[in-house]
Amino acid sequence: MKLLGILLLLLFFVPVSWAMNLESTSSCHCFKDRAFDPARKFAADKYLLTTSFNSFIAVNFQLSKSQIVMMKMKGGIDPDTLLIGLYVAREGAVELDNVLAILENGGSWQQVLSSSSLKGDAEAKEVFTQITATRGNNAEAAEIVTDQLLKNYFAIGMEDIVSLHREGATGRESVLVNILAQHSSRDSKPADILTMYTRQQKSWGEIANYYGFTPKETGNLLKGP
Repeated sequence: MKLLGILLLLLFFVPVSWAMNLESTSSCHCFKDRAFDPARKFAADKYLLTTSFNSFIAVNFQLSKSQIVMMKMKGGIDPDTLLIGLYVAREGAVELDNVLAILENGGSWQQVLSSSSLKGDAEAKEVFTQITATRGNNAEAAEIVTDQLLKNYFAIGMEDIVSLHREGATGRESVLVNILAQHSSRDSKPADILTMYTRQQKSWGEIANYYGFTPKETGNLLKGP
């Protein structure tokens, strides 16, 4: 029993920053810079993008950030794999554990997505087809899923998302500019916000500050359960 108690303490108090780069507690060491500093204006950008993206994933799948961390800790799952798995499990009406078990045993997304038990409407099945076409490129497949979540959550056209990518935005950056556009009091479109970064060389921390938010506040604009 004593040994069990020690293991439980380790489980809950070991730093989990490595698990999906989530900023679950102040003891996380992966993000030393969490506040915007004009003298080092790009220092907090990685944290800002990560915390806003984590909130976006959490609210989309009705999870808390801590739940996502525990999923990562339990299985050592690659962040892209977890994101794709969450989407496939929800839209395909299958158990996430079953999806991940296939992958952990050497299976592929093609095997997962060819299962006869997989459900899904026409839109989801099109995304499944696109994931399969990436041939195991999880980063590319995760971007496909992110785009689909962006489209549905913010009720925007895929052409607008493609336009952001053409301007140079990653999936996480596309999420951030849509969050800022939706929640700031300024009348700015996502494309206008992105331009501040790509063409005016402003940092994401600097841009969030312009709209009245600290990096932490930006990460909390989308509220999950």
